[in-house]
Amino acid sequence: MVWLGPPWLLRIFFLASHVGAAVDLTLLADLRLTEPQRFFLTCVSGEAGASRGSDAWEPPLLLEKDDRIVRTPRPWQPPHLARNGSRQVTLRGFSQPSDLVGVFSCVGGAGPRRTRVLYVHNSPGAHLFPDKVTHTVNRGDTAVLSARVRKEKQTDVLWKSNGSYFYTLDWHEAQDGRFLLQLPEVQPSASGIYSATYLEVSPLGSAFFRLIVRGCGAGRWGQDCSKECPGCLHGGVCHDQDGECVCPPGFTGTRCEQACREGRFGQSCQEQCPGTSGCRGLTFCLPDPYGCSCGSGWRGSQCQEACAPGRFGADCRLQCQCQNGGTCDRFSGCVCPSGWHGMHCEKSGLGDGPSASAKVQDGHTSALAGPPG
Repeated sequence: MVWLGPPWLLRIFFLASHVGAAVDLTLLADLRLTEPQRFFLTCVSGEAGASRGSDAWEPPLLLEKDDRIVRTPRPWQPPHLARNGSRQVTLRGFSQPSDLVGVFSCVGGAGPRRTRVLYVHNSPGAHLFPDKVTHTVNRGDTAVLSARVRKEKQTDVLWKSNGSYFYTLDWHEAQDGRFLLQLPEVQPSASGIYSATYLEVSPLGSAFFRLIVRGCGAGRWGQDCSKECPGCLHGGVCHDQDGECVCPPGFTGTRCEQACREGRFGQSCQEQCPGTSGCRGLTFCLPDPYGCSCGSGWRGSQCQEACAPGRFGADCRLQCQCQNGGTCDRFSGCVCPSGWHGMHCEKSGLGDGPSASAKVQDGHTSALAGPPG
């Protein structure tokens, strides 16, 4: 049995994820591993202090399931938490499918930079499934949550927000096999966990979403939203409290202007995806207000689909507009021929770096350890 917790817990829960400037903290899940016994989550920190020992970065990383919103029975055998030094922690050893459904969190950093990264896991066998799990919008925007029908039932669909009833849709109101929830002119108080469930169906069959509402309108940050964001590139999101760009996995730089080498991520491109298939099948969750996405060059509900020609970046959300013979690389964008540079190869001359729309950053390789055996 699964139940949604009381809404009064949400105020503490979601404020905690926005405290202080974001640290270099990434929570990864391998979406290809659908069996509970094989599934694992890994949280890794790229902070300088984390690599010098646990006494240099107190308290240590925490990785756990958060049952304050979606509660499931405790497993017969609790998941195993394994540490690889002080910079990486892995949670694995789940016993049943219901153990995987819900909200997981990784907490790292100390003092005002204490940061919580959240991941929402949906059951692959659910009746309804989100087209996109994490949505980040600006204050005043219209947010649209889309639940795709996988197993149709001729009953109403119940939407909940932070564990409480929110809205009901008649089953006839499905549009192209999807139930849509539109939230006009959203405010930060609308942030939280949303779910769509057929009536009389176990919540395990629900579609779960996370909505992140920035505290300012588009392109603004600061306590009174009077400051202008730097113009984050390649899908980066401007932090509404400090104005810094939170870059998508695979990009770095103050404006996310540099692309990491294929298969790398982290604020300095210092981390490397485990295994031989690069970042295929992995979802990356970063500090708010970014949320979660596939790695650069990948898309789909399991992050296993390569970008279509002409698309690139995390979730393949970006479109190449290459000029002057430039070609589109699905990981970094336009690769320019000799004599051209710029985002779209629109500038002539040698430029000041590699001939790619996003200069490629080498980083220093720090391969993540795979799940413990």
